[in-house]
Amino acid sequence: MQKTKKSTEFTEGPIFFRMLIFAVPIMLSGVLQLLYNMSDQVVVGQFSGDPNALAAVGSTGALTNMIVNLLMGLSVGSGVVVAQCFGAKLEKEISRTVHTSLTVALIGGIIFGLIGVLSARQMLELMRTNEDVIDSATLYMTIIFCGVPASSVYNFGATILRSVGDSRSPLIILATTGLVNVAFNLIFVIVFHLGVAGVAIATIIAQYLSAIAVVALLMRTNECYRFRFSKVCIDKEIFGKILRMGIPSGIQGTLFSLSNVMIQSSINTFPPTTISGNTAGSTIDGFTYTVMNSFYHASLTFTGQNYGAGKRKRIYRVLWYSLFQVTVIGIGVGFIEICFARELASLFVDTSQPHASAIIEAAVTRLDFMLKCYFLCGIMEVLTGHLRGLGYSVVPMLSSMFGACVFRIAWILFVFPLEAFNTPIGLYWSFPLSWILTCVLHLITCLVAGIKLKRTMPQEVQTA
Repeated sequence: MQKTKKSTEFTEGPIFFRMLIFAVPIMLSGVLQLLYNMSDQVVVGQFSGDPNALAAVGSTGALTNMIVNLLMGLSVGSGVVVAQCFGAKLEKEISRTVHTSLTVALIGGIIFGLIGVLSARQMLELMRTNEDVIDSATLYMTIIFCGVPASSVYNFGATILRSVGDSRSPLIILATTGLVNVAFNLIFVIVFHLGVAGVAIATIIAQYLSAIAVVALLMRTNECYRFRFSKVCIDKEIFGKILRMGIPSGIQGTLFSLSNVMIQSSINTFPPTTISGNTAGSTIDGFTYTVMNSFYHASLTFTGQNYGAGKRKRIYRVLWYSLFQVTVIGIGVGFIEICFARELASLFVDTSQPHASAIIEAAVTRLDFMLKCYFLCGIMEVLTGHLRGLGYSVVPMLSSMFGACVFRIAWILFVFPLEAFNTPIGLYWSFPLSWILTCVLHLITCLVAGIKLKRTMPQEVQTA
């Protein structure tokens, strides 16, 4: 197989530090993406003049994610197929997967974008969005959904690149388009006084630029994953493989988002200052999640390539290394954010306003609780990536559905209404408990998968 660089294949050589080298660009990409998303909130919170603007932007996130996560799950399926084919050196299958994936990305993005645009207000009303913010939230959400086709194409393209070992190019694209996002945020809000509409427009401009950039990059390569418009198609066999891996992943993400929508609905019953503080806090602790999520991608890609190459011993090492790395880094990043929680929360508000202190306190409350146990979420993500790299998608979906989604929904319905738990902290308890339960279920699945792998993988391909 023709290669751009030796480091794109992870079926030979050392694993531990190569995983870190692979994960760091993904980590930085996620952090940059969050910084640019945070810039939306910081700009409207500091410069819009609307005390409810931050709450309006924050109240849409869980709902937007719920709708697009099924589509994003298909990109995971695409990545698993590419990684396994890359490890097995199946060039024709990789090409067919690339062209099928990007075609599905565009068509799916248009469909899901239209669904979001047409139903934005109705869904926000179902979430019991505060009357003070629902008009602004509807406007923001409607504009954001116009960017779903571009976001879909970029995510599929970035997943393809990462699956063949290129985690740097998505970072470069995000770094560039993100700066455009920040610049337009400032222009649209400060100069043109567009408020939440301004930051939404800036976001989708950056998304379309990202989509164009990733497609251009795939067109310029000379490797087997090169994209050509003349080969655009939906290959039935490849599409079937993507669906088998992607639909359970998408359902899992959608169910997670559904439980988060219900949590956001519960948060929406509190005063706007609490909603704003929760928005700021969730954005800040999102950095910890993003850093840890890079090891999910590393686990999936390394496992997928070595599974395709038939190297069982390396698969085991990938799992243990990634679990160690995500735990250490998750605890470390969480501790740093706790130390600077108040300063970070202050970035989201105009501290001269009378409501500022209440928002900051609400954010600090969330951060102090969540970040102490967020590494558990990282362990859950790595185990999920390992199972998907092995070709399992339905089982981790079912484990997550019960361990996280059903548990959280039950908590909201039966525990949160109790007087002792009818507080933000009482609601936040649902997160670490659900992570622990899901981790236990994933670990049991990993043990069973390991036994099956030992029985089915030929002895002669276990070397290296």
